[in-house]
Amino acid sequence: MIRVIAVDLDETLLAPDKSIPAENKAALQLAQERGIRVVIATARGWGRTEAFYKELELQTPVIVSSGSRVVDGRTGEDLWMHRMPMDFARDVCAFCDEQDISIRVYVGQEVWNNRDTDPLLNAPVAEDRIVRNMAAKLPEAPYQIYTKGERNVALLRERFGKQGDGFLLNITKYADGIPEVMILNPLGTKGEALRALCEQWGVPREQVMAAGDNFNDLSMIEWAGFGVAMGWAVPEVRACADYVTTPDNQAGVAEAIYYLLEDRQEPSAS
Repeated sequence: MIRVIAVDLDETLLAPDKSIPAENKAALQLAQERGIRVVIATARGWGRTEAFYKELELQTPVIVSSGSRVVDGRTGEDLWMHRMPMDFARDVCAFCDEQDISIRVYVGQEVWNNRDTDPLLNAPVAEDRIVRNMAAKLPEAPYQIYTKGERNVALLRERFGKQGDGFLLNITKYADGIPEVMILNPLGTKGEALRALCEQWGVPREQVMAAGDNFNDLSMIEWAGFGVAMGWAVPEVRACADYVTTPDNQAGVAEAIYYLLEDRQEPSAS
């Protein structure tokens, strides 16, 4: 029996045009009607997730920023955050200024930029979001620092390594093939956030499904009792999943849910 379904957004629940396919939406609605909690678990911040939460008419907490922040979706208030060490965050901000690396820094409920162009959206930044000499102005330790691009990611990895005391460089690629990095507290993972929520609800991992496609989904797919990989997922995610959806099926989330609700009568795709 599945009591919780955690689902990634981009390239999992969402179609390439960033809409929710009707089949996926219907399957999640059916799951909720059967008493299953549905949890969004995404690398996006809350601001870029809220519309999907409302479209699905959810009432559950939302795992955002790859697990470093959990939000009460009904109010937008933070339930918890995992921040990185302040001294480390200042070092990263100073290094990025020195190397002309454009970054997004997630501070409380705000997003700060150190340059005029946003590295995620590749668009001009509103003047009130640009913070010069950010290392000296951080009011508290951020929970995420983000940038994108071969040069930027390579410089950060060379300078700081992939993991250290209180921080983790979560490096991945999406459909455009351009590497990006989210710098997080090591506890800021989707798997840890999902585990903590299920512990509060008294739901064991055996009664949890988690679906995703990329490296930042690995922790929750490995932890969940029933891990689902999209048919186009990176090989490492497909290898650890209990079920792999049909390749090129944009309604892969629906496929996996119906498979579960019908008592797993069909074999996993390979």
